[in-house]
Amino acid sequence: MKILCYKNLLNEAIISVSKAVISHSNLPILEGIYINANADGTLTLVSNDMEMGIEAKIKAEVYTPGTCVLNGKILGSIVKNLPLDDVYMELNDKNICTIKSGNSKFEISGMNPVDFPELPVVNPDYSIKIPQKTLKEMISKTIFCASMSENRPVLKGSLIDVMGQTVKMVATDGFRLAVRTYHLEETYENKKFVVPSKALAEINKILKDNDENVMINCTSKNAVFIFENYRVVTRLIEGEYINYNSAIYETGEIEIECPLYELFDSVYRASLIITENSNDAPVKFNIREDNINISCETIVGKVDDNISVLTKDADLEIGFFNGFLLGILRACDDEVVKIKFKKNINPMIITPLEGDEYVYLLLPRRLK
Repeated sequence: MKILCYKNLLNEAIISVSKAVISHSNLPILEGIYINANADGTLTLVSNDMEMGIEAKIKAEVYTPGTCVLNGKILGSIVKNLPLDDVYMELNDKNICTIKSGNSKFEISGMNPVDFPELPVVNPDYSIKIPQKTLKEMISKTIFCASMSENRPVLKGSLIDVMGQTVKMVATDGFRLAVRTYHLEETYENKKFVVPSKALAEINKILKDNDENVMINCTSKNAVFIFENYRVVTRLIEGEYINYNSAIYETGEIEIECPLYELFDSVYRASLIITENSNDAPVKFNIREDNINISCETIVGKVDDNISVLTKDADLEIGFFNGFLLGILRACDDEVVKIKFKKNINPMIITPLEGDEYVYLLLPRRLK
């Protein structure tokens, strides 16, 4: 194998595929990046951690086609720090890869490419197209609500729920719920599948903020996300996702139009006295007389803040975990949002004033 390629392109591809490289494995081949130099001038880089695989393709001058597997961490460090834009790579018959740029030269041992696990072939039972910037926003605005616990594995992923011309992404850990809705140009057959949060997080890092489509193909076991020069294959999570719609009530006993940034700033200020020794202290909302009083009391001290809103005849005291609440408020898009309450044991729901772009739900903390 002999190739010449552009450093920035190669570095970007290595960074992207490295997200599915295992740092320390009993199988050293899984710590590597598979490189295939094709006679048509395409350089393909592949990583595979057996749960997710990432493939990136870039252009290169291929003098001699061939394949090799190089340690991903070492390769990434070398390419990132090369002095010039042109990178020359050559593999000899002893599986030693020479990497040269300017006056710098490295020789690193390769691994047998025959041992590298191929990415699963996904012959799709189902396909859908979503613009990159839309998918990126849906992931980033919901994934923080996905569960980290092993108790309910299906909640460690995000649900993609397709209904005709509507697609929803849903994430929940049982305490908070995020739903993002996007209306598609085409009509699709109804379909639900759960993608691991780890895979979505890595896909989100690669996605660009543009209108180019992502093609999502899936079977009952796997999904592949195809966009630009990337292909990301991931296993799907099996199991029945919760009936998230049943948790979202349409009408609250108290409904308030609230300035988002004022609310966020107030909750943030109330959080300043919450330390590691007092992180179970709730941020309290006391809603009455056209005012939301936001307060917190810990071993450090007390804080009291107020927001003027129209509350009608509301009279409610309710508390929330500050970290969850701030995360949800960061994910909302509008300057003014609608907040709905029932009782202090029912979840708070945040939506836009109009439309169905997002719904966030947060369970309250029990007040002492």
